[in-house]
Amino acid sequence: MYNYGKWYTINRTNQYVHILSNNLDNPILIYIHGGPGDATLPLAEHFNSDLSKKYTFIIWEQRGAGKSYYKFKENEKLTIDRFVVDLKVLIEKMLVEFKKEKVCLLGHSWGSIIGMKFIIQYPDLIQFYIGVGQVICSQKMFDKSREYLEDHTDNLRLKNKISSLNTTFNQESWYSDLMFFMSQLIKQKVSLYGKSSYLSLYPYFITSKNYSLLDCIKRLKGSKQSIVKLWHEVSQIDFSDHEDFKVPIAFIEGEYDYHASNELVYHFYQKIKSPKIYFTIRNTAHFPQWTRSDIFNSIVNSLDFSTFSNNGEMKIL
Repeated sequence: MYNYGKWYTINRTNQYVHILSNNLDNPILIYIHGGPGDATLPLAEHFNSDLSKKYTFIIWEQRGAGKSYYKFKENEKLTIDRFVVDLKVLIEKMLVEFKKEKVCLLGHSWGSIIGMKFIIQYPDLIQFYIGVGQVICSQKMFDKSREYLEDHTDNLRLKNKISSLNTTFNQESWYSDLMFFMSQLIKQKVSLYGKSSYLSLYPYFITSKNYSLLDCIKRLKGSKQSIVKLWHEVSQIDFSDHEDFKVPIAFIEGEYDYHASNELVYHFYQKIKSPKIYFTIRNTAHFPQWTRSDIFNSIVNSLDFSTFSNNGEMKIL
């Protein structure tokens, strides 16, 4: 079993990658974490190490996040495309290092934005793409989240605040409004299924052999600075008009994901003309890869070119 971390210089920044593999000849699968800035090495290593049986599983800590943390400069211009280019450089390095021609991508939440943009721009580098908690259209996603909160909030004052929230997030108070909005979804247990907070995930960071206390502090700093720099662009994302991709696509969605609406994902999926497949995992929300990791891992390990079809298929597990 190969279990090691490496630093790579990517577009003038040091970025950390952790590699898990039973056999380095296996296909490469790169995990693109959520956020922005929500580095998740201890969680991916704990819950998803089973993926190393079929793949060389590469967990990438993105620029400014987790072990790849550095303090963003005030005038540093960061865009989603910067992360797409970072990923391209990383993939090119992985292809040379492991003597491969293509990689598989797994993008979660914010990572699914990077993943979708990447497969649109660089399909020749990709075997297949897996979207989890996939973002399709941010404004429609926020609308669906708001609808759910309004329907499940009894407190009239709270409901009015939710209803009046400006989800373009271009107002002066956008950051505190966003934190409030997300906290309400978490409290409703439709972010981390069955949990009203993320506290149950913290021990995995504290006890990880690959994460120091300083790394945990860096992760918190990286998350905030990444949201501040990137959320305005995140809130404008819309992939709705894309139908014909040059790579096979799998979506793995949580049954109760009202953080990034699975209804929007399935509607989008039905329009895709490329080879595709759609999975719903019961009793999960925005993090099926950790809530029911056994089912999730078995799905990912089962994927190959014969899995996908142009007609598409939906499986509920």
